[in-house]
Amino acid sequence: MSIAERIGQAVLFEAIALLLSFGLVQVFDHHTDEGNGWQVWAMLLGISLLAMVWTFVYNLLFDRLFTQDKLDRPIWLRALHIIGFEGGLLCFTLPLVMWVLGIGVWQALMLDVAMSLTVLVYGFIFYWVYDVLRARLLMAK
Repeated sequence: MSIAERIGQAVLFEAIALLLSFGLVQVFDHHTDEGNGWQVWAMLLGISLLAMVWTFVYNLLFDRLFTQDKLDRPIWLRALHIIGFEGGLLCFTLPLVMWVLGIGVWQALMLDVAMSLTVLVYGFIFYWVYDVLRARLLMAK
């Protein structure tokens, strides 16, 4: 996959994730009902950009710390990787969600966990569908 295609894939993924996240925030918080939807969009865009930067930095550091072949990584190390990633991202996003939405720690944590689980399921489906469609397009050429 070319760099341009990877960038396109990331932008498409994040655009759909933003729409899903905005809907989720509406269900959990109703902040957008007060006419402050632009604040929620700005927050979600910020989280999206933060997640992309965090992904790059975290994976770079993780790969330097755990140098074995990625295909040979045991399940426990893969679990450690995703738990560390999500925990680190939560450290950045939780205060932001609390501040923008004006909610407490518990409510922000529940919203953040719901968003993370949604993106987890969405990511699984998105990348599977993307790979299938990409393979079909390449075979058709």
